[in-house]
Amino acid sequence: MQLTILGYLMIYLAAMVLVVPLVKRFGLGVVLGYLLAGLLIGPSGFAITKDNADISLLAELGVVLMLFTIGLELDAKKLWSMRHRVFIYGLLQMLGCGLGVAIGLYLFGFSLPISALLGVTLALSSTAVAVQLMKDRNLLATETGQSVFAVLLFQDLAAIPLLIGLSFVVPSSNDIEFNWLAALAAIAAIILIGRYVMNYLLNWVAKYGARELFVGLALLLVIGVMQLMLAVGISAGLGAFIAGVLLASSAFKHQLEADLEPFKGLFLGLFFITIGADINLSLLIAQWPTILGLLACYLALKLSILYLLAWLQNIAAAERIRYAVLLGQGGEFAFVIIALIAGVLVDTEQSAMLNLIIALSMALSPLLLALQERYQHKHTAPKLDDSANMDTDIIHRDVIIAGFGRYGQIIGRLLLANGITPTIMDHDSATIQHMRKYGFKVYYGDARRMDLLEAAGAAKAKVLVIAMHDAETSLAIARLAQQHYPQLCIMSRAVDVNHLYQLRKLGIQFIQRELFESSILQGRDVLAQLGLGAYEAKELTDRFRAKNIELLAKMEQSREQTDEKGYFQLLQQSREELQQQLEQEIRSASERYK
Repeated sequence: MQLTILGYLMIYLAAMVLVVPLVKRFGLGVVLGYLLAGLLIGPSGFAITKDNADISLLAELGVVLMLFTIGLELDAKKLWSMRHRVFIYGLLQMLGCGLGVAIGLYLFGFSLPISALLGVTLALSSTAVAVQLMKDRNLLATETGQSVFAVLLFQDLAAIPLLIGLSFVVPSSNDIEFNWLAALAAIAAIILIGRYVMNYLLNWVAKYGARELFVGLALLLVIGVMQLMLAVGISAGLGAFIAGVLLASSAFKHQLEADLEPFKGLFLGLFFITIGADINLSLLIAQWPTILGLLACYLALKLSILYLLAWLQNIAAAERIRYAVLLGQGGEFAFVIIALIAGVLVDTEQSAMLNLIIALSMALSPLLLALQERYQHKHTAPKLDDSANMDTDIIHRDVIIAGFGRYGQIIGRLLLANGITPTIMDHDSATIQHMRKYGFKVYYGDARRMDLLEAAGAAKAKVLVIAMHDAETSLAIARLAQQHYPQLCIMSRAVDVNHLYQLRKLGIQFIQRELFESSILQGRDVLAQLGLGAYEAKELTDRFRAKNIELLAKMEQSREQTDEKGYFQLLQQSREELQQQLEQEIRSASERYK
């Protein structure tokens, strides 16, 4: 039976849903899951699907959406603040890795022009892989994460003129004859629409339309740009990137990012599945010594150059390997470039071999990063400090703070302002190095390890503050501290209500929801601005806080005693009662105020 586009889409989505969570469960990352799912359903696996142009087009939409959202990030202020990282270190990365790989290819017998082109192509890294790995580990806001993102940003910028240049040399993928006048006209149209029309349309839909219409307009913009660029025979990503840049300063920037994020993730998943499906497993089996040897040479060369560049950027010694691994794989644009030159500048077998090397380097990235983290924990973490020995006075301090992000920093500053010096632990060496510039003495260590808690003085301390953002990490620390240091008073940050329930279940009494109090105070200011007196606003806020805490306690009890359906029914009923009571109190307060 001939499958329709819906049939193919169903198979791809089923593979995505079944395989990716299983792979992620073992800590290998979603990208590897997508590649494996594609390999299983592709010709080299169970051959459930074969090449389908419609699916490939949807997969390309993922890359286009990614470029559009990258463009949205490029407002003038942010780009200016990152200019050194983006343009200097990004250029150094492209030149260094490109030159190194080009020399290697030239020695393997490729001509000088082809070696230069492939060198630049293989110097590119995968934005999708690197960003996903950093998101999984909360690294995007760190110094290392910002440096990696800056290089990725430069690569995405550099890939666009590279694709345009290639479109002059080789035919475009949709067999449209390239015409530079038509291409310039299309780009000019996108600039005019993005600058003078889109903001008006976004305002109009936001004012008179529903939420789904706003999402529809965002998708219409991206798909329309994609269609226009394909029609003139050049990269669809170029137009999407330009449109994103033009809307970067728009008031709707963040709304566009939020609305398009699920579509970007879904279609990027399809993109990686199609890559996995295209992996030529028979070629790998037939020529595995050659392919694995080339892969090892490629990774060793690129990782070495990236480590050197990390040293030039003054990235902390413990973070240089992580920086290199995050950028060490091949990039998604490399598949596009190789597809353009296959059969024209390189033969079919060479292009298939290059695609295999890039796909395998992507698949190895999560594994290499896991090995790097294990090595770092084993050789660096026991010291609790990668630049100094433990101080002997640490064991005499009364307070330990585990995690020194924004939440932990405020607590630490409050204690220090009142003459109390806490022992501060964090497992991000870049954060430690950054905070030491401001006079904070932060020690490198993972508080989930008993030996490191012991070294920090947990046996004699009075209070342990768990300020970690990750719920699972904070729960692991709490369990460890309870088991081995019963004298510690444990205080914890709760990321959300579910995290709060889990902490309460462990018996921890001092818990603060990270956004609750600040939101309550802001809400009190809103009530005051709407006409209530300061006293009435404070009273209503205090009642809401008390009622909310009472509701949480009630829900916590019901959570253990009823099934899921009954729990959610009770939750909805309690919220309705709370809302009715507060509305009545607001009316009464308003009447008193009048």
